[in-house]
Amino acid sequence: MGKTHTSHIKYQIAAGVAAICINLLFPDLIYALRFWILGFVILIIGMPHGALDHIIAFKAFKKAKNPKTQFLFYFSYLSVMLVYGLFWIYSPLAGFILFLIMTLYHFGQADAERFSIDGFPKNVLLYSRGLTVVGLILFGSDPYYSSAVIEEVTSFSFSEYAFTVLDPNFYTLFFALIYPACFFLISTFKTDIRQDGWMSMDAVVVPLLFSLCEPIFAFSVYFGCWHAFNHTKTMLNYLNSFDMDVNMKWFYRSTFLYSVLSYAGLFVTYLILKAFGNAELLVALLFIVISVLTLPHMFVVEKMYRNFSPKNN
Repeated sequence: MGKTHTSHIKYQIAAGVAAICINLLFPDLIYALRFWILGFVILIIGMPHGALDHIIAFKAFKKAKNPKTQFLFYFSYLSVMLVYGLFWIYSPLAGFILFLIMTLYHFGQADAERFSIDGFPKNVLLYSRGLTVVGLILFGSDPYYSSAVIEEVTSFSFSEYAFTVLDPNFYTLFFALIYPACFFLISTFKTDIRQDGWMSMDAVVVPLLFSLCEPIFAFSVYFGCWHAFNHTKTMLNYLNSFDMDVNMKWFYRSTFLYSVLSYAGLFVTYLILKAFGNAELLVALLFIVISVLTLPHMFVVEKMYRNFSPKNN
């Protein structure tokens, strides 16, 4: 068994298939509700799953929790956020490229750690999964929309360059096939992966989700049902390895204050941007906020995975 929580994969696949069917049957409804769904996911699991870092960090870095170490943690955490935020301000395109690299690795790592393999095969699964997810965020069902969102903050339109060379559907198909191809190739040599039918279904359902569904809706389903939920359960399993006896009720209680602070910041940002009536700018800045929060979170998670030897995940 890998380090990332996998016990709910059958329900995740069911949610993915249901999301695809609903989007295909009721596209107008999904389009109308897409931002509400994204907001719900961020409120319920998105922000809270990152708010455990102040607890995970002291276990992962093996530091005693006292006023001095707490100050150093918060100072370092906020400093990383500030530096990356300034990076976005002074070089938006470079900030966006770094965000893509971060997202590729972070999402790929979380999903690759579901497998109890190491070395080259795991790296293939990690980077191929990340490439598929990030590639389809950019070139999924509506690549022109993604390009418009990115252009709002970077002043760079990749559609003007990429889509004059090749048809947008080529990029969608290319990125959709990367992870399934690598997964089934690796599974021919790794018996434990080959025998896991749910992982095989997962390798197909996730690319289909991004390729067929409205972009914001597809991201919301993947981020909430796969990434954030799995990460939350993985962090709880990690804390339980220290005999802490924690659960989802404890998780929401422990992250409440930090989540509320994040909600307040997002709500103020939403009100300001809503006054300008620019939906693409709202989405773009939302992802900037997520990226700024993600960078220090990645350092904590990386250390957790390096130290984690799960007994039962």
